[in-house]
Amino acid sequence: MIGQLKETTMTTRLGTLSNPFKSLFKLPRGWDIKFSPRFMAYVPTYEINIETKSYSLETASSVKDLLEVFELRHQIFLEDVGAAKIEDDGYDLDEFDSICDHLIIRSKEDNRIVGTYRVISSLYSDSFYSQTEFNLDEFLDTPGHKLELGRACIHHGHRNGAVIDLLWRGIAEYIKLTGSKYLFGCSSIKIQGACEAKSILNYFNEDENATDLFKIRPIGKFNMNLEKVEAAKLEPSDVKTLVPPLLRSYFSAGSKVYGHPALDREFKCVDFLTILNCEELTSGYKRRYFKN
Repeated sequence: MIGQLKETTMTTRLGTLSNPFKSLFKLPRGWDIKFSPRFMAYVPTYEINIETKSYSLETASSVKDLLEVFELRHQIFLEDVGAAKIEDDGYDLDEFDSICDHLIIRSKEDNRIVGTYRVISSLYSDSFYSQTEFNLDEFLDTPGHKLELGRACIHHGHRNGAVIDLLWRGIAEYIKLTGSKYLFGCSSIKIQGACEAKSILNYFNEDENATDLFKIRPIGKFNMNLEKVEAAKLEPSDVKTLVPPLLRSYFSAGSKVYGHPALDREFKCVDFLTILNCEELTSGYKRRYFKN
């Protein structure tokens, strides 16, 4: 008598998947993403295509594109940032990745994705990643379409002004397509202490790059209770070194950080909720990215 094949299961970010053949052969990496109902029919809400001499920017349009995006994010968050809980399957993804559009930048040298930015519009989603860290009720109740930016990644060999400029061109195009009034998202700084976070927030306030409008506060495990700690003694040069180029470009565009920052232990950083009212975009950015 032939014995019955015992069914086994595999637990992934996408849930527990039935797999009766796990003991017979090794499934290829990424199979659970390729054949997930969440991603099999994936198409972008908006299509964007911008070309420069060295790079191209477009919206991801296939599962193949998404796998490359998730692989790049895993590389950056695990190898560069040292994120604590990213799984070892070589991909970084979460529940928001199937409801958003992904801006991708390809190098024309080898056609590989070297930069990516995730965008979620209030036109097609009521849920945003930032809500997992912050109470955004007052902000989200404010009239005007909103566009969340997140999961920004640029390959270390392509972190240059040309790529950041191209990202801004893609963002500007998406703003036009959605008629968005506000851009928002988490801007991460690689520190892990409340005292340092308070010091940096103080510097942002002194430079008029911060506001407490909308009373935004971190929730649950992300709350550092800044009002109970003393600010660390950081020199302005230290703060300048810590603030990443993308956040500096947000400030140049007219963005501010809102409320108190959140401690993200998983990604070993502090997140500042950053908002840009597109009606207050600085003249330089308006001329460069919205001249039409």
